[in-house]
Amino acid sequence: MLSNRFPYIVVNNKNYQKICKIHTTTFSNTAFKAGDKIRIQKTLTQKDLDAFSNLTSDHNHLHQNNGNKRPIVHGALLNGLVAGLIGTHLPGPGTVVVSQTMKFPNKCFVGEKLTISVELVDVRKILKVKFYCIVEEEKKVVFEGEAKLMLAKDY
Repeated sequence: MLSNRFPYIVVNNKNYQKICKIHTTTFSNTAFKAGDKIRIQKTLTQKDLDAFSNLTSDHNHLHQNNGNKRPIVHGALLNGLVAGLIGTHLPGPGTVVVSQTMKFPNKCFVGEKLTISVELVDVRKILKVKFYCIVEEEKKVVFEGEAKLMLAKDY
């Protein structure tokens, strides 16, 4: 079962096992329905930010531990967490982002426990999802948006 392998993942999709067995060459939109959701919880550390900074060469001092000031998580790192859910779980392998809009209404600091959610809101030739990264304890949204997706037939 998924929740045993990934204890923080909550899947609201009865077709999930069926979807996992379907490979990208046989994907069908009929396996999905509006309202399908996935959610994980994650706490980012300074080590995570340092690794991301080294990978992207973004060494802005805002993302580093500077005494009294708490490091701010890269917006692109938050977007990567959402992309990981979209490309791995919902809709899953073979998903290609066609367009995306995003907002960062609040800062996300190292050490805050995030809930990252993706919800399928429209199922047609182009799938549409909404996503959120929320710091539950403070009830603040740190990243939100929507994306239009396609399921690649071949890649």
